[in-house]
Amino acid sequence: MSLLLETNNLSVGYFEKKGQPKCIHQNINVSLAHGEFACLLGPNGAGKSTLIKTLSGFIPLIDGEVIINGQQLGEIRREERSKTISVVLTEKLQTPNMTVFDVVSLGRVPYTGFFGRLTQNDETLVEKAIVDVGLKGFSNRQILQMSDGERQKVMIAKALVQDTPLIILDEPTAFLDLPSRVEIIQLLRKLAKEQHKAILLSTHDLDLALQLADKVWLLSQGKNLMYGVPEDLVLSDGFRQFFEKDGVLFDNESGSFKVSADELKSIKVVGTGLEYKWVSRALARKGFKTTDEKGDYPAVEISTDEKQHYRVTLADGSQTYLRTIEDLLEHICKQYDE
Repeated sequence: MSLLLETNNLSVGYFEKKGQPKCIHQNINVSLAHGEFACLLGPNGAGKSTLIKTLSGFIPLIDGEVIINGQQLGEIRREERSKTISVVLTEKLQTPNMTVFDVVSLGRVPYTGFFGRLTQNDETLVEKAIVDVGLKGFSNRQILQMSDGERQKVMIAKALVQDTPLIILDEPTAFLDLPSRVEIIQLLRKLAKEQHKAILLSTHDLDLALQLADKVWLLSQGKNLMYGVPEDLVLSDGFRQFFEKDGVLFDNESGSFKVSADELKSIKVVGTGLEYKWVSRALARKGFKTTDEKGDYPAVEISTDEKQHYRVTLADGSQTYLRTIEDLLEHICKQYDE
C-alpha cells in the first residue's frame, strides 16, 4: 500500500494569546496508507482533537512535518486541500429544513464553484454516496427526523462525495448507542477497503478498534505517541502503558479492561464454554475472580446437561442448585455478607 499521510517529528499544540506556542505532543512519527483504516485512541484530555485538527490543517503545526501525497500540508492551497482531505467533526448535525440530499450535496462544493450548481454527474455522485452509507431511499428525508446514527451516516456520505483520498473523523460515534457505534465503525472500515480511502478516526471504542482497525494510534499526556497493528501493541504492553490506572488493569489475553485481581476474592468455578465466560464476568462484577483451584469462597459448578443450572457448594459441604446467574449472584453475595 502506498503512503498517503505521514508525519516527521511533528509537534502539535496551540498558540497562546501572545503568539507563543504551547506544545502538548512532540516527536510524532506516523503514517497512513491508501485503503488503511486507523483508530486514534486515548483518554479524555489526551490531545486527540488537537492532533486531528492539525492533520486536517485547521490549526497550524508547531514543528515538524505533515506530508500528504508527497506535499507539505502547509504548501497545499486551500482549494486543493478540500479535494484531498474531508473531515467529520464531533458536533451533532442540527440543520432544520434540510434533506439528506441537501446536506450530502454540500460535499460537492469544492467542485461546483461559487454558485454551487450541481451537474447531473454531481447529483449521481450524491445519490451513490447516500446508497454507499446504507441510506438508500433517504434522499428526501428531513435531517431532524433521523436518528443520531443515521445523521452520522449522512455526514460520512458528505465526506465520501467530496471525493478525497483521506477522510479524518473526530469521535464520530461519541453520541451513539452501542449498535450504532458498531455499525458506523464497520461502515468506515468497509469504505476504506472497497473505495481505497485512507480513513483515520479518533474514538473511545477500544474493543472495536482492536477488532477492526488496521493500525491503532495511542495518545496520552506525557507520553510519545505509539502506533502499530493492534496485536503488536497488545503484546508490547502498549495498552497497559497508556490506559491502566490504579485498580484497573488491561488484560492482554482478552483484550479488555478488568478490575485489579488483587482487589478480588477468589471463587472456584467448574465449567466450560459460553456459560463459564459469562458466569466469570458476572462474578467479577460482584468482586470475585474465578480460579480452577480452591478459592476464598464457595465453589460453583456449571451443569453440562440440557437442564441448565448452577450448583453452589459451601465450605461445610452443603449444596444449592440455582437456575439463573441472577439467582447465583444473589445467593453467593448473601452468603458472603453473612
